[in-house]
Amino acid sequence: MLDDVVRKGQLLDIYGPLLTDKQQRCMEMYFNMDLSLSEIGEELGISRQGAYDILKRSSKSLEEYETKLHLLSRLNGVRQQLDIINDVLKNDTPCANDKARELIDKIEL
Repeated sequence: MLDDVVRKGQLLDIYGPLLTDKQQRCMEMYFNMDLSLSEIGEELGISRQGAYDILKRSSKSLEEYETKLHLLSRLNGVRQQLDIINDVLKNDTPCANDKARELIDKIEL
C-alpha cells in the first residue's frame, strides 16, 4: 500500500502537469497533503464520491502515461545505476574511476 502511494506521488511529480488543474489539485491534496476524501471534497466543493472518482480517473491517467512514456521506470533505472557508481567510487581503488566512467557511459536516458 505504501509503495503504491509513493509510486502515485512520483507519477504525479512527473506527469502531473498533464492532468487538469482540478485533477492535479485533488491528487496533490490526497498524496502530498494526506487529506481525506471528505476534506478534498469540501475543499473542491464536490462530494466525497466525486473526490474518489477524480482520484481514480487521475491515477488511471498517470499509469497510462507511464505505460506509454516510461519516464518513471527510466528515472528509477538511472538512480540504480548511480547507486552502483557511488558504491564503486567508495571502494577508492586505482581502477574505481575507470569503472565509474564505464558505468556512466552505459547509463541510458
